[in-house]
Amino acid sequence: MLPIEEVYSQLVEQLSCQQTVLLQAPPGAGKSTWLPLQLMKDRHFKRIVMLEPRRLAARNIAQFLASQLNEPVGEQVGLRIRQEVKVSARTRLEIVTEGMLTRMIQQDPELSDIDLLIFDEFHERSLAADTALAFAIESQAALREDLKILVMSATLDSERYQSFLACPVVQSEGRSYPIDERYITLKDESQWLAQIAPMVRQALSEQSGSILVFLPGQKEIRFVANALLDELEQNPQVQLTTLYGDQSKASQQAAIAPAPSGQRKVVLTTNVAETSLTIEGIRVVIDSGKRRAGVFNLRTGVTELTTLSISRASAIQRAGRAGRIEPGVVYRLGSKAMFERRDAHDKPDILSSDISGLILEAKVWGTSIAELPLLDRPSDAQISQAEQLLIELEALDEQGKLQGLGSKMHSLGGEPRYAHMLLKVQQLEERLPGITRLACYFMALQDSKVKCAPELSLALQQLQQKAPLQFTKQLQYWCKRAQIECNATELAIEHIAVVVALAYPDRLAKRRGNGFVLANGAGVQAHGDYWLDAPFLAIAQLGGHKGQSIFSATTFSPSELEDILPHLFTTRTVCEFDQKSSQFIHQDRVYLGQCVISAKPSSMPLDQAARTAAWLNIVQQQGLSLFSQFQECAPLLVRLQLAGQLYPEEFELCNEADLLASVNAWLAPYLNDIKQFNQLKKLDLKAVLIARVDWQKQQRLNELLPERIAVPSGSNLRIHYQLDGPARLAVKMQEVYGMSQSPVLCEGRLPILMELLSPAQRPLQLTQDLAHFWQTSYREVQKEMKGRYPKHFWPDDPATAQATNKVKSRM
Repeated sequence: MLPIEEVYSQLVEQLSCQQTVLLQAPPGAGKSTWLPLQLMKDRHFKRIVMLEPRRLAARNIAQFLASQLNEPVGEQVGLRIRQEVKVSARTRLEIVTEGMLTRMIQQDPELSDIDLLIFDEFHERSLAADTALAFAIESQAALREDLKILVMSATLDSERYQSFLACPVVQSEGRSYPIDERYITLKDESQWLAQIAPMVRQALSEQSGSILVFLPGQKEIRFVANALLDELEQNPQVQLTTLYGDQSKASQQAAIAPAPSGQRKVVLTTNVAETSLTIEGIRVVIDSGKRRAGVFNLRTGVTELTTLSISRASAIQRAGRAGRIEPGVVYRLGSKAMFERRDAHDKPDILSSDISGLILEAKVWGTSIAELPLLDRPSDAQISQAEQLLIELEALDEQGKLQGLGSKMHSLGGEPRYAHMLLKVQQLEERLPGITRLACYFMALQDSKVKCAPELSLALQQLQQKAPLQFTKQLQYWCKRAQIECNATELAIEHIAVVVALAYPDRLAKRRGNGFVLANGAGVQAHGDYWLDAPFLAIAQLGGHKGQSIFSATTFSPSELEDILPHLFTTRTVCEFDQKSSQFIHQDRVYLGQCVISAKPSSMPLDQAARTAAWLNIVQQQGLSLFSQFQECAPLLVRLQLAGQLYPEEFELCNEADLLASVNAWLAPYLNDIKQFNQLKKLDLKAVLIARVDWQKQQRLNELLPERIAVPSGSNLRIHYQLDGPARLAVKMQEVYGMSQSPVLCEGRLPILMELLSPAQRPLQLTQDLAHFWQTSYREVQKEMKGRYPKHFWPDDPATAQATNKVKSRM
């Protein structure tokens, strides 16, 4: 009996009376297999759709469930993944993946005939799953009160999810068998991969049963396989297999199948085997503690594949593979202390991904990211970057409004970059014959990831002459989507730069020194062997450290692209002051993104507005320190900042960053007559800053935070303010005789730290409680000072004595 069976009746009861339910069940409970099939068999729901985050898991679950009914996939159990749809009128349980569920909801917001949505392995927090759940919640709230949503995972962050969804949690005990945890201490973190093969040998000698080895990617799988190959070839009782997403179906099935009778298996896998897959006979897991994840670089617009440490939740999920059929063992690379220091959960994709697809989905849905019910929200920087890309792809206008081409891109599906390219090349086909087929070759090259020359024109020519199978399959797929024939004797290579620009307008680059600067403003490194003298590059692939290395590209002519893709280019009149020549540069410039393509002297006269804009630009670049009076103004700025912190209802926050961001408002009116840089530097900055504050607030500022304070001797002393502590007042001790309490500022909100000085201006005491000092430590100071400064007045009762700034003989 599977553990999930024990809570089945409770789950059905909750689903009958609640719109949304959370199910927490560890690996092996049967939540991905037994549960959906049983719900279908018991006819609790007419039609069930279950989202699986991974294609491999989706395909295998569909095949397993269909086999339980002695049917092929496509009958009662259907499958819907990219390039593979098997559903029919008889389908009652459909397994879908990636963006398929989102597309289904977009096409039919009411989800007609579907009465249960299951989100399996939701803890993986794929961007597609987050998007689909947000749309499902909105459909449920607005259109389908009877729609049920079941969110399932082995490692749910239950309290947080329950709070977000406002729903009950059903928990299953899960795995029936214990798992022994063993930690293999790692002496040198940089040599972690070399430790995996010895761990496999150790496990083979110490344990029975088959072994599942978790590694970050194919490169590491090949390394470990090569390290074990000679040894295992001499041991016919051990079968070595591999399992990862890009393998053929046959290879994947061979890895998943049970070992032949009398044999054991060692399966080297990525985290595709972490969830929803049952590999027969596994009772030992070896966990490297690593995973490969895409991390989006906002600066370059590139998603970099990075090797990261897994979370504790992921490690527990991996270990669960070992305890499904009998007691198991997990060997973890690293100490237990290292394991306990891991993050509790992996970072969700929505916080570290290109979200242009999500933005487009939201626009088509008729809403914004801010309005969608998302468990985690992307940063403003992510949103800004994605919206700018969609503007360059002509999906949105400058105001962020969805355009007709954007709707067509969404209908076509897939990555916004590729959708834009495919639609545009079809529009350009008559003008540029052969560009559609060339685009299909390019997309097949990108998707198949075959190794080719970095120069795209050369790479495509090589593939036309001799193409690997994986490239041919992708080419056939893209030609089918473009509705053209794959066969062609000629390939219009001359249009490759246009094709790249249609997909990657942000990666058009201009040479800068020894590297290039992208249209989005980021700098990238030049390739060591290619494009040595190229002034412009259309870059298809970037990677390496911080995504700054060029992997594939081709040269282009700006005039060619400007003629065909004019929306990528803008013409602006620019006025800048060049400090080296002490002259204004006034030009009409053509920009490709942030790259200046051409410049010529402006035909427009240099007017006051242009000159003022140039001065403001210099101030924003160099900061307020360029003004000669800046140091003199520093105390005023501190006072204004303190006023904003302590009295936010009366004063605005006023730091240098805020001032620089708003220079147009407060500084521009004072620059009309500035014609030389020296005039700018000598501007009366203090007067300008004070003028920002109206007269009443100036009076209030002087009342709350005065520049000076009067002391009993009659002296008027400067107060030294600071942002992260009390105000300071340096004063000779004799000048505050008669002062019984320390003064305070801002109605008692800001204390004054008094630095009491000797007649020679040397520090004697720091205090914020003058009364306490007079009553305690003063006696010691008095005794010492009488001997050192006998001509000065050192009374026995300073709290009531006469203050003075003179010696005794002149008092």
